[in-house]
Amino acid sequence: MIKNVAVAQTVKSPNPKEQVDLVDVVELLHKHITKSLCGKIFRQNRTVERQRKWTMHALAEFWIAVILRAPKALTQALEDGSGGKNKFWPGANASPEAFFEKCKDFHWSFFGRLYVEFGSRITGEAPCAYNACAAGLRRHFPEIWVMDGSQLAKVAHRLKILWKVKGAVLPGRIFVLYDIFRGISRGMVFEPDAAKNEHLLAKEGLKIIPEGTLVLGDRLFGLASYFKIMSERKLWGLLRRHGNTKVKVIRVLGRGQGEREHIEDSLVSVGCGATIEAQTLRYVRYRKGKALLELFTNVLDTDKLSARQAVELYRLRWSIERMFFDLKAVLNLNHFYAANPNAIAMQVFASAIVYNAFRVAQSLIAVRHGIAPELLSSVKLYPKLAAASDAIAQSEVMWEGTLDANPGIELRKPGYKDRPFATTTLGAIMADKRKKRHVRARYKPRSTWLSWRKIRGGAKLLRKLS
Repeated sequence: MIKNVAVAQTVKSPNPKEQVDLVDVVELLHKHITKSLCGKIFRQNRTVERQRKWTMHALAEFWIAVILRAPKALTQALEDGSGGKNKFWPGANASPEAFFEKCKDFHWSFFGRLYVEFGSRITGEAPCAYNACAAGLRRHFPEIWVMDGSQLAKVAHRLKILWKVKGAVLPGRIFVLYDIFRGISRGMVFEPDAAKNEHLLAKEGLKIIPEGTLVLGDRLFGLASYFKIMSERKLWGLLRRHGNTKVKVIRVLGRGQGEREHIEDSLVSVGCGATIEAQTLRYVRYRKGKALLELFTNVLDTDKLSARQAVELYRLRWSIERMFFDLKAVLNLNHFYAANPNAIAMQVFASAIVYNAFRVAQSLIAVRHGIAPELLSSVKLYPKLAAASDAIAQSEVMWEGTLDANPGIELRKPGYKDRPFATTTLGAIMADKRKKRHVRARYKPRSTWLSWRKIRGGAKLLRKLS
């Protein structure tokens, strides 16, 4: 726990038998992904694109349904949704071939804008309930974000240009900005070229971070160049030291000694000054046993961020790794339904939209029951939220059919809160306590992989998407 930091909320012991209402929280998706929002985004960003039968709203609804239902294949879902065969599957009165042709030509940036607009709408509804141990730091840093990137899983379904390619083909990479208090991603940069330098994506991502935000990052970003960018954009940084960074100690600010641990806080000059001017930073070294943690920060005032607080706060950087796990393992982003880069990006942004909605739902449930949201298991909760969201959508379709079948008759719409899909118990979604000490898995290098740029015809495809 970070010392001298107030807890943001009162946390009580959970009652496993307490009933949890799922209806209010799952309506976030249904409330904000509207025809008017999709139409506005399309009109503001279109150049030569046309909507026709597969409108942007139809695409968005379909991809979100795919994330929620995780079908085995897109073709069957498209056949069920086309022509009104299965009204429970959103879609358009068009053939599956029309959908794949649409995904090929409809630029993924439209879904990127939908992700941004959806995020701006739910940010105000998201309570700052996560990582309550660091809530006291909001007096000095209103926002604390984590930045990190991740490569996407390999393409399983192969396009014609991949038939003769040996080895795994990675369809791209993402760079994410994660809000540790709201528990949602606040920004995402998608790059269809998996081999693109992550530093370029990171510097693009820094442009969308608001002033005054404290940014956490791993050793890849612990360079003088990032602190220069942050000072220009009036951002604070807490980054792990890169191994090649040159450090010149100006003076030692303080030392602390404990049982099997040692912490040292120094004012240093970072960088050689040859290409980028040297940056004056604080250098925090923390050793416990054989483990060594070295951090840089441009927060020079120790009253705002002490050395001990910096060490404890940096540990929260791992929350973004949990986000990547939830996206890939829980929301099935390790399985891509199409090989076209545009379709892959649509699935990525749809997954991010669903993830943000579920994270807000998780925090709302936790606040309502007076517990920490970290006590809830995403592996247990998200499938229940997905099932409830799907059931509500199906119930709405049945209600519309009932109204059409009874013209001129005033009917009362039944509520959902007494339905079996609308509730669960707190015990059914609580995270299991870890019985054994966690052992980190050994690093296994990825098998030989290629990006689109290395494939014949792939470079032309990337130029088309740029």
